Amino acid sequence: MHEIICPHCGKAFKIDEAGYADILKQVRDSDFEKQLHERLELAEQDKRNAVELAQAKITSELQKATSAKDAELQELEARLDAAEVARKLAVTEALSTVEKERDALSNELERSGAASKPHPNWQKPSWLTSYRKPPQRKKQKFRS
Repeated sequence: MHEIICPHCGKAFKIDEAGYADILKQVRDSDFEKQLHERLELAEQDKRNAVELAQAKITSELQKATSAKDAELQELEARLDAAEVARKLAVTEALSTVEKERDALSNELERSGAASKPHPNWQKPSWLTSYRKPPQRKKQKFRS
């Protein structure tokens, strides 16, 4: 026989083997359930932590990829801007050269005096003076 002391009243009880085994089983079952529940909660917490860590890692990688793409995009935009400036500069230089040539020719014509009056032997070409409108044709009406 086993002797058990009540935790509430402090009284000692004598119990045979079958009763002792039943009480021990109840204590172990409830203790086992409690430990199992605690372990499941810990496992669930570990799972949540792992998921959060994975999400943080993926977010970090995505931010790195995004910043790399942004840097590449800015570099390409800078290249486009530089090409646009170079194109405008080339157009301005070409236009400046053409304007200088035009001004030089204009000055040369003014110095020679040929620009202010036509050549003395110049006459209108005959094709300019002889042009007339063709006569209007009458419209014919068709009978059916």
